[in-house]
Amino acid sequence: MNKTILLSTAYLAPIQYYSKLVKYKKVFIELHENFPKQTYRNRCKIYAANGELSLSIPVKKKDVKVKTKDILIDYDTNWRKLHWKSIESAYRSSPFFEFYQIINCELFC
Repeated sequence: MNKTILLSTAYLAPIQYYSKLVKYKKVFIELHENFPKQTYRNRCKIYAANGELSLSIPVKKKDVKVKTKDILIDYDTNWRKLHWKSIESAYRSSPFFEFYQIINCELFC
C-alpha cells in the first residue's frame, strides 16, 4: 500500500478527508494548483436544526487564475464570528461540545 497521499486544501472537510490523514504516513497538501471555485477548499456544510447549512470563507477575487497558495482571505466581513455562531448553534447540545468549543473558539472567535 502506498503510504503517501496528496490532498487538496479543505475547510472543515468531510470525514473521508480526515480518515486519509490518519491512514497515510505522509500527507502532502497541494498548494500549487489553480484555486477552483465552489469546492471544499473554502466551503463546508454543517447540519443545523433546519437541515444542511453551507458556510463559505470569502476570498479576495482576482480576474486571472490564482494558485491556492496565493489566495487571500477577505476579512472585510466578520465571517469567522458568523461561522462560529452557526457551528455553536448547530452543535451546542452535542456530547463533548464543550471540549471542542475550547479549540474551535480559538480559531473562530
